[in-house]
Amino acid sequence: ICSNGVNSQKPEMGQIMAKAKLWTDEEVIILHQYEKTNKSAFTLYQEVRIAGYDRTYKAVTRKIESLGFRKPKRYKTGHEISIGYLDIESTGFSANIDVMLSWCIKGRGEKKVAGAMITRDELMSGKSDKRITKELIDEMAKYDVIMTYYGTRFDIPFIRTRALFYGLDFPLYRQKSHKDLYYVVRSKLKLHRSSLMAATEFFGIDGKTRLKPDVWKKARWGDAKSLKYIYEHNIADVEILELLHRKLEEHAPPMVRPL
Repeated sequence: ICSNGVNSQKPEMGQIMAKAKLWTDEEVIILHQYEKTNKSAFTLYQEVRIAGYDRTYKAVTRKIESLGFRKPKRYKTGHEISIGYLDIESTGFSANIDVMLSWCIKGRGEKKVAGAMITRDELMSGKSDKRITKELIDEMAKYDVIMTYYGTRFDIPFIRTRALFYGLDFPLYRQKSHKDLYYVVRSKLKLHRSSLMAATEFFGIDGKTRLKPDVWKKARWGDAKSLKYIYEHNIADVEILELLHRKLEEHAPPMVRPL
């Protein structure tokens, strides 16, 4: 142990330590890049893992904070720390005609899933999905990186469209970062389909369910049982999305895009 109280012993190349306690000099040097480069905390988390240390992402971000490392403002990228897994359910795919039925966001490593669903009264009135859209935008503000599955083509533009329709403050360009795991699956795996169900089944991740057409039909008209079922389906989707990300994160680059 060196004078600054960290363990300088290095594991053999490619070997993951079963239980790491003290942070090594090598790990601290890797994390120091957070304030010296435009590398994000997630990029450094991957570098720590590749170097052979069994650290969680939460442990890495907490260590960066405890060491007092701060990203200088001159770096336009790499400031991201918190990750939220997002999914929405809607009555259809066209946000100028359809409405959001529910949304869920799960913070990485968190047990609780945040979310909301529309009510029958809202569906049958002019209020529609304004409340849940506003609540979703407020929840998105808590995260630096939003993770989705096919969110580039659906979830994100749908939410943005509903927000603009109501005059709500959706994040502007570069205010948030986004990573779409659909494109990771499509580029890094060779499956018969690139759907979330196919990807999770491949990794043995349980939880992805199919919704029958009758459920969607009833939900459009505010059937409480159908709305509750869709919301539970929504919760499961963000839970398995995080599990899928954990399976793929060491096989894909950590780059993110502006929301």
